[in-house]
Amino acid sequence: MSFNIVVNKLLASMKEELQKEENIDVIRNDIIKPVVEQIFLVMYPYFICVGAIFIAVIVVIFIILFLNIKICYSK
Repeated sequence: MSFNIVVNKLLASMKEELQKEENIDVIRNDIIKPVVEQIFLVMYPYFICVGAIFIAVIVVIFIILFLNIKICYSK
């Protein structure tokens, strides 16, 4: 048997096992979910900061717009 045949059979077997519902549940609940939770815990301050900057930019745009309208119609 060549190495390629062994690898192909091994990969096919792994594919079949990973497609079973109980294995998918284990992967989701024990591997993916904790990783995503840890990433979120690290990243949420950055999300808050970007959100605050976005809101501040929008507020500044409306203030500038309001001041420009006030200047245009005060004459």
